[in-house]
Order: sequence, then structure tokens, then C-alpha cells
Amino acid sequence: MNHWVMAFVGEHARHNHEATRRTNAFCVSSNRTPIRRARPGDRALLYLAGEGFVGSAELSSSAHPPDATPEWSSKKPPLLRISVENLQPFPEPIPYKFPGDGNHPILGFHRYSLTTGFLAIPEDGFKDVLGRAGQRGETSEPKRALTVVVGEHPAVYETTQRPTTPPGREHRASAPVEPGAKDREREKRIAGQHALSEGRKRVALWTVAEMGASLFGMKGAESLARDKARAAEKTWLAGGRAEERVGEELEGLRAHGFYVFHDVPLPTVGNVDHVVLGERGFFSIETKSHSGHVTARRGELFRNGRSFEKDFVKQAWSGCYRLREILDADVTPLLLFTDAFVKGGITARGVRVLPLGWLKGEILKSRSRHDLGAVKSAVARLSSATGCHPSAAPRPA
Repeated sequence: MNHWVMAFVGEHARHNHEATRRTNAFCVSSNRTPIRRARPGDRALLYLAGEGFVGSAELSSSAHPPDATPEWSSKKPPLLRISVENLQPFPEPIPYKFPGDGNHPILGFHRYSLTTGFLAIPEDGFKDVLGRAGQRGETSEPKRALTVVVGEHPAVYETTQRPTTPPGREHRASAPVEPGAKDREREKRIAGQHALSEGRKRVALWTVAEMGASLFGMKGAESLARDKARAAEKTWLAGGRAEERVGEELEGLRAHGFYVFHDVPLPTVGNVDHVVLGERGFFSIETKSHSGHVTARRGELFRNGRSFEKDFVKQAWSGCYRLREILDADVTPLLLFTDAFVKGGITARGVRVLPLGWLKGEILKSRSRHDLGAVKSAVARLSSATGCHPSAAPRPA
């Protein structure tokens, strides 16, 4: 018997998680995952991006093409699906703190692997998650039949009875989603989600192009594709990992009453890496992974005395202005360099430019003040406008 993780990631993570709970079916849009090795009787953990491990199940079928259009949302059509049974939601999510580099010593995989949708896990890691959830995986829940009508053809699925939500955990419960209601859902996006996803796509694309050029002996095209793949890894993947580091740093602000959003999509602007909302102020944060010595002169930023390839100050203000329109409140733009030397923090055209170690201090020393009602109103406005939930809410110190 093997053990697996079924990961729900991307902008449709919450919807697909609910679809699996309703239909007992899990889909992937790529055959590059190890889903083809899965067999009936194998055990699996359910992982929901932004929350952690949220349940366990048994596989009741091998991977096979969907026999009909499944209830699944993705950029590409679902290619393979497996059926599950004895799906047992955990009373509350089980988060894991992954190391910065390398595989997790217990789970056996790197956090970046979670974007593949379906991956292997060692038995020890599986048992550790169940132990944290207070389960032994030996009991199953009673099943009930659920009929889903699509057009004129009803489909009957077996699903499990959901456990009663413990007192005080009502906000974590996963309520059933009606067909067609996915557009009303919001998701908890994780730090670096967009950059890492885009980076992997580009690296994969140019790697395939390099292999094709090598096969046909096109030396120039092969060299170009190799350079493009390295550039994508250097910019997109490095940027996503830098955003993850900042996300971990912002986690500490929960004890000070702040709500934290990651990877916030803004129409006509793009993505803002992080948004922090609290009684001490509202902040938008752009994260950069560049190294070197960052300085400012006449409102322009330089690295080792040379101009950057883009106007990062303009980018920071662009997201900030859009957030001000949404929140109808003042928002402070911050530009953060995770790997560069920024002596003492500098200001360029009204944007504070900081090293990673100065981030929390800069936010906590802010003189802006908002009452609790205004903060909650801002959280609701941003969540409604972008479809994102805060990934970290205030937590008593």
C-alpha cells in the first residue's frame, strides 16, 4: 500500500476541494504527476493551499480518463481522475512549516512539489499527519447517496457524512458548494503562488524547446532556449521563493492584530505580492529577490550603481493606487528586497525601500490609526473585490 497527497492549489483550489468532497473524485490536468502509479487501497491525504492538510481518504480506483465532463475547474481540461472513499475531513487543518531548502524530513517532499497536484509521501509522514489530526485512519464514516443532476442525466455518487464542527471552529468549516456557485467563492492564496506557477511553466516550456532544438541539431536555438529557461528560473522562481520568505515574516504580525493577504490579483494592475491591514495602518508590499547594493538618487533606484531593468517604484505605486480605490483609505507602499543590501532603508518618490529584516519594524512603528470596524470593513472590501481571503488573521499573542 502506497501513500499520496492530493493537493488542491491555484485559483480554483477551494472549489475543487469541495467538488472532491461531494463527488469522491479527484482530477489532474497533466500526466506528469505520479497519479498513474496509484492503486485501489492506497491511502491519501488532502492538502488545501493556504491551510494545510485537511483530510484523509482511500483510493478506490486507478487513474483513468474521465468518462464525462467532471465537476472540476482548471486552466486545462482534466486529463485523469481517480475515485476515493472513506473521506474523513480533519476537525481542523494541519499546517506544516517546510524548510527553506530541501525536502521536509518527515513528509519527504519539498513544498514546491505541492503544485503538481498529486505526489507520493512516505508512510511515516502519512502517520505523522494523522497523529496530529488525532486520527488513526481505522474508522470510516457512514456514507449517504447524493444525486447530482446535470442537464437531464442524474448522476449518483457516494459521499461521506461530514463531522460536526467543533465549537469555535465554525469559520473553518467547508460548506457544500452549489453547482454554479464557484464564482462567488473566495480563496486563501499563498505567498509566491503566482510567481512560482508562472516560473515552472516557463522553465518547462523552454526546457522542452531546448530538447527539441538539440534533437534537430539547432545549436543556436538550443542555446537560446537554455538561456531562457535559466532566466525564468532566476526571475520567476527566485521571486516566488522570496515572496514565501516575506510571507513567513508577515505571519508574526498576526499577534499585533493584522490581517495578511498574499498574491492579491488586481484588475488592470496585476498582482500585489502582499497586503497588510491593521489598526496601525494599511500597507501594500512589493517583493524583489535581487541581490547587490541598492541605493536611491533623485527618486530612482540603482543596484551596484546601475539602474534596474524596471521601474520598481512605479510598480509599487501602481498597486498602491488601485488598493486605495478599493479600500477608500490611505495605503502605504513598501518595496522590499529580500537578498540585497539596503543600508538603513531609503525612500524613493514616497516609497519606503527596505531590507527584509526591517519589514516588521517599519509596519509596527507606523503612526496611522484605524479603528477595528474600519479594519474589518477594509478586509471585507478587499476580499470582495479580489476574491481573496486573508491567509493570516489576527491571533492573540
